[in-house]
Amino acid sequence: MRILSRYILKEFLGNLFLGLLIFTFVLLIDHLFELFDLLLNKGVGLWLTLKLLFLLLPSSLSLTLPMSILLASLLTFGRLSENNEITAMRASGLATWSYVRMPLVVALLTVAFLIPFNTLWAPRAQSSFRLLYLQVLKRNPLVRIEEKTFTEIGDYHLFVEKKNRKTKVMRGVQIYKIPADGAPLRIFAESATASVSGTQGITFLMKDGRIEQVDANDPSRWIYTSFKDYQLFIPLGNTTSISDRSLEEMDNKELRSEMRRYKSKNLPFPVLACQFHLRWALAMTPFLFAALGIPLAIRVHRGGRSIGFGLSVLIMVLYYVMVMGGTGAGQRGTWPPWFAVWLADEVMLVAAIGFYWRFVRHS
Repeated sequence: MRILSRYILKEFLGNLFLGLLIFTFVLLIDHLFELFDLLLNKGVGLWLTLKLLFLLLPSSLSLTLPMSILLASLLTFGRLSENNEITAMRASGLATWSYVRMPLVVALLTVAFLIPFNTLWAPRAQSSFRLLYLQVLKRNPLVRIEEKTFTEIGDYHLFVEKKNRKTKVMRGVQIYKIPADGAPLRIFAESATASVSGTQGITFLMKDGRIEQVDANDPSRWIYTSFKDYQLFIPLGNTTSISDRSLEEMDNKELRSEMRRYKSKNLPFPVLACQFHLRWALAMTPFLFAALGIPLAIRVHRGGRSIGFGLSVLIMVLYYVMVMGGTGAGQRGTWPPWFAVWLADEVMLVAAIGFYWRFVRHS
């Protein structure tokens, strides 16, 4: 019995780690390109880049762990069934529990890990990532400047047509300022360079351009001023405050406190409630996926890894579509948040019970 348990556990864990590598890479690929750009082109150090990557990983683990459990269940038991090893176990008189026990135990341990992870550790990691990233931007605001993209720096909006990553010369520079209580300002320059003045701001040295500004005495008139060289200092005092926090950065204790505050003022809080329940619902999915994937893989019986990958993608898409649809309905107040968020888990539980009952009955 111990040999069988170790044999199944070894294969299950191998497929689990394979799924973690694949799904983590897929979910973080956009962020990985951004981090590589920071390291190779923006002058951000290796240690700081690795620290940002480390803080970014928890944001995907809440999704990749359940997905990997599902994939491991389908691949492991799909291969055992395809090679008739399940049939041999049944013929030997082994009970169903003897060969499904270890994967279900791993799934339960994953649930026990994800409960504090989703409700406490992941929000804190998300908050630490944002704070560190903002510190990088404050230390070197130039990392935000991209070609053919509007970048907000202080009270200004910057657009650059082309940017030489070696010489740092920008071409086709346009700078806009539209204050709430003053005249709008537009600056165009053929080329420009920029330097950071500590954490105070950015100094732009522009060449061959013009300044367009509304006449303060006659708002219908524009004043045009050409220049060969022009220096503009943009202070960074109005950049995003590090105290601004999203719901994803608040742990469940803070969410509960916010909900009590809203309740004391007789205000609705469906968005807060959905975020609170969502973390618990996602933490339960590893066990539900394992309970569904094991009998489903045995029942399919043929197809190997290709069928396993295909079924895992199909089930995950259906599940997360139900999660997003239910959460959206809960946030709009169409359904109670607890029912809307847990609906996908309830559907998975019913499906898992149905497949497992048929599997045991045919055993």
